Amino acid sequence: MLPYCKRVFQAFAAARGHAEVLRDAGSSSRNIAHLFSARQFSNIRPADIHNDTSRRSQLSPDGPESKINTTTRCHASRIHNAKEDFVSECDRTFCPPEKVEHCPFLQLGLRQPRGDESLAHRLDNGLHSLKRTLKCPGSYQALFVDAAGTLIEASQSTQQVYREIGLKYGVKLSEDEIADKYKAAYGHPWCRFRMRYEADGRLYWQRIVQEATGCKDPGLLEDLYQYYTTDKAWHIGDPDAEKVLKAIRNAGIKLAVVSNFDTRLRPLMKVLSCYDWFDSIVVSAEVGLEKPNPEIFLTACKELCVKPEQVLHVGDDKTNDLVGASAAGCDSLLWGVEVANFTEVAKKLGIKI
Repeated sequence: MLPYCKRVFQAFAAARGHAEVLRDAGSSSRNIAHLFSARQFSNIRPADIHNDTSRRSQLSPDGPESKINTTTRCHASRIHNAKEDFVSECDRTFCPPEKVEHCPFLQLGLRQPRGDESLAHRLDNGLHSLKRTLKCPGSYQALFVDAAGTLIEASQSTQQVYREIGLKYGVKLSEDEIADKYKAAYGHPWCRFRMRYEADGRLYWQRIVQEATGCKDPGLLEDLYQYYTTDKAWHIGDPDAEKVLKAIRNAGIKLAVVSNFDTRLRPLMKVLSCYDWFDSIVVSAEVGLEKPNPEIFLTACKELCVKPEQVLHVGDDKTNDLVGASAAGCDSLLWGVEVANFTEVAKKLGIKI
């Protein structure tokens, strides 16, 4: 199993109330570690794990493939419950394409979590375990900020832009139709098994634009692609962002942007005059990692020479920003829910504006 898969599962298991799986194992921590072993999982057939009748995981005690001892086997069903919700919530983005068929999480024939169990439900009701008590003001040495939806916001809805620009290419769909098709394309399995934003992102956006509009004219893609590099398409969401972020930086806290974006982000930030606000900018297309993969947060930690526990991350996506940051060992705040602007973020850091 990939190291980040293991870390994310442990964080997610804790959030789902399965922390007792590790605690109850007691002196059998080696057994749990053995269960997490990629080599061990590679020797277990999906048929040995998945019970078609009950839709629950059972690790077979028979056969040479199963070398997991009795203590570990006793915890298998509870571990499986956490795995089920983990995979469903995280959209299977943790394993790169070449690893998917070998990833034990994706070989279990998983069911969808019940509504009252899902992480989203817990987040919406303020009951989730990922919302840890923040450290005392003054404990943080770095602030990570998401880009789209947090630092910067789109000036118009996607469907409005696609329709307006698409008219000259013969697009006749309504904004509602474009919105529905866009959501369907964005959630397509193709997108969940590979990075969305590779290099300049054109391959990804070509698919999205074609499916959302029904138009295959390369001119439409290029016009939309260029539009989203301008200050007409984007604006700084918080009008006080510059003043507050400079105050945070002057207080000795390092700043970084950690974003799932293609290579347009850096030039876009320069156009919006916010590039120099930050000590580091970590872009998924540049580092080959996408949130919620915790490795992208750890990459930012390395660039700023800080430890994960010294970081507070702010973003607007429950899975990408909360689950991902938590799995990396960082604290996090949900933008638009737990904080509404950077002044509130500064207060969490113990900085008066």
